[in-house]
Amino acid sequence: MGVLPAIRHRSSHLVLRLAGGAMIALLAAGCSGGGGSSPATPAIPQQQPNKGTASVTFTMKWNSTTQAVQRSPRYVPATARSVSVSVNGGTPQFLNAPASTIVIDAPVGTDTFAFATFDDQNGQGNVLSRASVTKAIVLGSANTVTAVLYGVVTSLTIALSNPAPNAGVPATVNVNASAKDADGNTIVGPGDYSTPILLSIQDDTNSGTLSLSTTTLPNASTTATLTYTGATLNSGLPDGPVAFVVARATGMTTQAASFTPTPTFYQFSIPVAANRPQWIAAGSDGNMWFTENPGNTVAKITPAGVVTECPAIPTVASDPRGIVGASDGNLWFTEFAGSKITRVTTSCAYTEFTTLFATDGPQLLTDRGDGNVWYTGNTGNHVGFQGLTSGVAGETTIPTANSKPYGIAPSPDLNLYFTENAVDKLGRIPMLFGAITEVALPTGSAPSQIVRGPSTETTCGGGPCMWFTEFGTSKVARLNPAGWPAPTIDQFPTVTATSNPLGIVAGKDGAVWVTENGLDKIGRVSSFGTVSEYTSPVTGLGLNGIGVAPDGSIWFAESGTPGRVGKLVY
Repeated sequence: MGVLPAIRHRSSHLVLRLAGGAMIALLAAGCSGGGGSSPATPAIPQQQPNKGTASVTFTMKWNSTTQAVQRSPRYVPATARSVSVSVNGGTPQFLNAPASTIVIDAPVGTDTFAFATFDDQNGQGNVLSRASVTKAIVLGSANTVTAVLYGVVTSLTIALSNPAPNAGVPATVNVNASAKDADGNTIVGPGDYSTPILLSIQDDTNSGTLSLSTTTLPNASTTATLTYTGATLNSGLPDGPVAFVVARATGMTTQAASFTPTPTFYQFSIPVAANRPQWIAAGSDGNMWFTENPGNTVAKITPAGVVTECPAIPTVASDPRGIVGASDGNLWFTEFAGSKITRVTTSCAYTEFTTLFATDGPQLLTDRGDGNVWYTGNTGNHVGFQGLTSGVAGETTIPTANSKPYGIAPSPDLNLYFTENAVDKLGRIPMLFGAITEVALPTGSAPSQIVRGPSTETTCGGGPCMWFTEFGTSKVARLNPAGWPAPTIDQFPTVTATSNPLGIVAGKDGAVWVTENGLDKIGRVSSFGTVSEYTSPVTGLGLNGIGVAPDGSIWFAESGTPGRVGKLVY
């Protein structure tokens, strides 16, 4: 920007110095005048009766494009080659570089002076900055007129000072947005831009983890910061979560800077180091709940990582395994050794229900939304259910003997799908106890946990698919239930061939996340089939169950030595 100071009456001459005043602030090398919203065609005020004119001498100091360092004060853009001056909307007159003065006549009375700088002579080429100022010129008095040049914006740039802070830790990031004129000069202060820069956040899932200190930058003196709460971003793209800070201005090409927190692991110890977390799920109280064996109990962990263990399960050495937050507000889990399905309240009160067969060995379970929890009888070769409130229970036998059913989950049409770990098959149970049908998987796949895909997924019949882990082949597979009994199954190898994926959960970012039991890694598969892996800084995790917290962070049970619970924020 530039300030045009000092019209002074001197012996019937008015002298307007276009440069040299202390308020001028223009970068010489690559910078133009500070922007603003000065009207392109200023209004012409009602003139007083003509009381004569005075000669106005404009003195101009041109900046040099080769000048390495510009002393303060700073002047007009270094690429400016001419300046136009008009009075009261009259025909403009031009001063071309390197000439330093021009004389025009200005009527005594209220005058409007309009100025513009150009990157070519005689007012040709691009307009770099402009200004308009109205002043009453009084004959016989010292008159001073100052005008701030407004940079004419033609392009934008935007960058973040730290686009990838560690996820999980609050951060404040500078938003470095700037406007440029037609010659690529960065527009500086003190005036406004010719059109303000408007900022916004583009976050596909509206996670609420990002906010801006301001959404309007009227000039270069106004700064903006991006506040990151540290919570999970949840925005989903094939290569991982990302959001953008977007800069817009009227007539300009929109620019954006990406914000991608670095996925970060957090590890939490449990009160008794010898206990081993097995499977984990979100509870209705906002905490994550997990089973412990050894330990013979369940425990909760707060979002901040504080662990509280419940008293021991009534049945000694029950070997608790799968756990789920059910629709009745309680947690339900399986007792593998005790062949029981157990309810535990968020205040740690247990109620045990014995399965119909003493050798069922229930493994994992799910809430279908029909008033029951459904479970797999791993050693009894059954699928059964237990009423949440009715007390009614039932079981059905899987056609293939010794199939070792493992994971179970409902599809959008409420059919139940389960994995048969020992025989490389998937099974389906229609509503209630219809006939079980099975499909074969590749030999050695050893299918484990299965889950309904993210709610945003529309790949399978316009809705979510079913996803499951293949422990034996180190793949994550996607099933389209619409094609049953000849369904389409897509397989996605993990990045590392010996990962042995086990637990799986649908994330809030539109992807599925898996524990890689053979490695100390968490895997992610987008709905497009893009596979990523995140390596824990801690080794020997023995990763089993995995769950998603209300804020979208990924939690997992670490059954290694010592037992821990982990969290991945992305």
